[in-house]
Amino acid sequence: MPYDLIATADYLPSKNVFLVDVDMSAYLLEYYIQRKDYAGIVSSLQDEQLKDLICCFAIHLAGRTAFETHAWTLNIVSEHPYSLFVTGSSGEMDENGLVKSTIVGNVLTENIRHSDTNGFHAQCTRRGSTFNSYVPCDTSSIAGMVEHFYRKSEQLPIRIALSANSDTGAGIIALPGFDRDWFESADIAQLLRYNETKTRMRTCKFEFKCDCSPEKLLPFFRALSQKELQEIYGDDKELLITCPRCGKRFVIGRELVAPI
Repeated sequence: MPYDLIATADYLPSKNVFLVDVDMSAYLLEYYIQRKDYAGIVSSLQDEQLKDLICCFAIHLAGRTAFETHAWTLNIVSEHPYSLFVTGSSGEMDENGLVKSTIVGNVLTENIRHSDTNGFHAQCTRRGSTFNSYVPCDTSSIAGMVEHFYRKSEQLPIRIALSANSDTGAGIIALPGFDRDWFESADIAQLLRYNETKTRMRTCKFEFKCDCSPEKLLPFFRALSQKELQEIYGDDKELLITCPRCGKRFVIGRELVAPI
């Protein structure tokens, strides 16, 4: 049985916005199972921040067109620097308006350079082209960083409201011609209960799932020269590789990657 994050995107014609509602309660079961088995030890703050980021990312993807792949990396100022990473795709919508895809995230704590500024790195790939952007942020609030990124890098703003327990969240994404004054003051929780006419645009089901595997890593290692392999392996017969997307670790034996 899949444990999906459910994100519904409704169009509010009188306000000219997308209203996105996210339920992570089932998704978090798989999230904790996988992170318990694979991910490194993180603080309770880092865990909450990653869950907040995944919720914000789901709101973002639910408002995107099909066949886009996105990745966000948030660098957080800390005595011990770390980054939050999340990636996924908007997926293809079927005739019933259903999108099935994946979202996976991780807390990166190794080899992170110190910075005095929180930073938001974003990457989007669509139609074979990749676009990158970076925005420095004054806040360390995850929702605040996402909203700031939209104001600086996206054409239209977003507002996000997260629940205290990180199981649910919601957001409004502005569309061309929106009412800015209304947008800035709108009560998102009230909008979810509002009986105004809504048009369901799509329902997204995201799994916490990564497609990493040792087999995908072998072509890279096999393309290296004997000298390069020696520099990587040294006197060791095995190399421990950590997937940055989900934290899963693989042992790559040297005999598997010896140049042919």
